Amino acid sequence: MAFSLFHKPGARPKGKPELTPQHDARAPNKRGPASAREVADTAKVQGRAVGKPAAQGELPDARDRDITLTGPPSLIDWSPGSPPSIQVAEANPGLCAVLENAALLFASGQAHQARQLLEQGVATDEEAKLSPLAWLALFDLLQRAGDRTAFDQFALQYVVAFERSAPAWEERGTKSDTAARPGSGGYFALTGKLSTANSGQIANMLAAMKKQPQARLDLASLSGADEAGARLLANALAQLRKHRYALALQHPEKLRQALDQAVKQGRDAGEGYWTLLLELLQWQNDFKAFEDRALEFAIAFELSPPSWEPPTDVAAPAAAADPLPVIDAPTDTLVWQGCMAGPTDAQLKKFTEFREGRNVLPIDMSAVERIDFVCAGALLNAIGRAESQRKSVQISGATPIIRALLLLIGISPRHFVKKPQ
Repeated sequence: MAFSLFHKPGARPKGKPELTPQHDARAPNKRGPASAREVADTAKVQGRAVGKPAAQGELPDARDRDITLTGPPSLIDWSPGSPPSIQVAEANPGLCAVLENAALLFASGQAHQARQLLEQGVATDEEAKLSPLAWLALFDLLQRAGDRTAFDQFALQYVVAFERSAPAWEERGTKSDTAARPGSGGYFALTGKLSTANSGQIANMLAAMKKQPQARLDLASLSGADEAGARLLANALAQLRKHRYALALQHPEKLRQALDQAVKQGRDAGEGYWTLLLELLQWQNDFKAFEDRALEFAIAFELSPPSWEPPTDVAAPAAAADPLPVIDAPTDTLVWQGCMAGPTDAQLKKFTEFREGRNVLPIDMSAVERIDFVCAGALLNAIGRAESQRKSVQISGATPIIRALLLLIGISPRHFVKKPQ
């Protein structure tokens, strides 16, 4: 037998309005600071002027989105030396103006100003209010600043706005630990119908968990399960529980409800469904429900009831509020960390060497504290060169405020994935 699970799709953010001042003919010293979008637009126009002088009165071709930039005056402090050459693609349409400007401020080392802008934006700007990434970027900055009080206050507002859990606060040491932090642990998600076809995925998950102290397992996207698949997941959870692994189960409610309905058939339901339900009850620390189901299981299968052995120190569930595609753990990954700046950053230079002999290029940015605008542009160029060689670039672990900058500079959303770390 098999059962199906259904879930309600999330709401999509609306389109982004123009929240920044329109261009005017006043001298630059009489205007306010340029917005992030204006910086990108200025880069395109000036880049075209350098690459190909236009005839008088001729307008740039709107289809020409990739240009060479030679360092125009803007909010960005370009690195000394030879003029950097980066390509600026069309800003991602999913970004709102508030988030774009905040990402640019953070990239230039102005984290406090970026936080203030986002705090005001999610309170007063209609597009920022509806942008999950803007909220996640704010939580990112609050976490970096160690402001738990403000984090909790905005978390309550987030729950009301999106009707789902906010990201969990992660206890961190001193700020100097940030560059070396591994993020919130590995993230794994099971999707589709659970069956023996998932055996390889579950085996890879267990192998990856041996290399990290904690992880999250998201069950929200399961659409169903057969009896063999249920047994497979139950065995994996039992193995982790007996080893006292710090696993956080995310969104097991739908799966548990479906299992509750299935086991009403008693022995006919299949032992796999019973076993998985009993495992979930232990991971959820629901002793009363476990006791009742264990007795029913013993009667149905004429076996001794299983023992109550819940996992100790279960990791607190964190909200899966940041939807990205999930991929299997790669065999090797290019790991970056700390602050990355300038077009010739030493870590970025390793990318050219790393891409040789590989078709898939996974980059782990979990430990990257900040990347500036110029380095982000150089990364965009590097990705473009890799794609011209038919190579796939996968970026994981970039925190929301960093991801917003990379989207702004023109890196496509398709490059961002979640994966076991």
